Amino acid sequence: MYRQVGAIQDPGPLVALTDRKIYNSSSPPRPMALLEIKGVSKLFEAKGKAVEALRDINLSVGENEFVCLVGPSGCGKTTLLRIIAGLDRPTDGEVLLDGKLIEGPGPLRGMVFQEYSLFPWRTVLDNVAFGLELRGVSKEERLARARSYLKAVGLEAFEASYPHELSGGMKQRVAIVRALVNDPKALLMDEPFGALDAQTRNVMQSELLRIWQEKKKTVVFVTHSMDEAIYLGDRVVIMSARPGMISDIIDIDVARPRNRTSPEVNRYRERILQDLRALRN
Repeated sequence: MYRQVGAIQDPGPLVALTDRKIYNSSSPPRPMALLEIKGVSKLFEAKGKAVEALRDINLSVGENEFVCLVGPSGCGKTTLLRIIAGLDRPTDGEVLLDGKLIEGPGPLRGMVFQEYSLFPWRTVLDNVAFGLELRGVSKEERLARARSYLKAVGLEAFEASYPHELSGGMKQRVAIVRALVNDPKALLMDEPFGALDAQTRNVMQSELLRIWQEKKKTVVFVTHSMDEAIYLGDRVVIMSARPGMISDIIDIDVARPRNRTSPEVNRYRERILQDLRALRN
């Protein structure tokens, strides 16, 4: 079993800090679950042997909640995200979105990959409108919706450009709005800023938070960076090395916008570092 860290455990108003817990008795109540992961395990075949990628993952993610998954390479973070997206099937267990079993890909879950995955032969506008085109939305409506989302991220002047003409940050903005234009209930993000330089990455993190607060989506975000997870997440889920299991869940009870170098943030950073060190021992 993992430890639930950050839950209300003390009736008093003071923040309690120990070497194993960080919590605040004034934390808001958990939002109603939109996404439910129940007993999910995953086995792969490799060279004739079964490889256990995930073991008994149980997690509920609330409506409009921002949850970050952190853990060592190969711990199954991306595998879990692909199962939520319906791109992979669990060996055991199930995933529910709004009470309905996920059995395959669907428009209620938008996926953003580390690679920009834009079609090089399509303009920015046509890339954003692609999902709506597949769903049979009329050309007039899909282009209007795509333009609206491009305007929201400051890219309306680049609608006729092609991906090779954009910077890395601009490409990732296009990828994000392409996922959002379908109005998904959950946005799934697999290290979307991993290929960006540090300055652009910081800008994109703030941009993502702005979009998330405006569009009110549930976000599950995979990252190797604990700093990114603390800056973005309502909760940070720490996964162990293979087989991937949830070893800890930490509520990040710091008001936004967060100061990346504040004493509060530094305490969470040290807490997560302790967890990750423990996983290596």
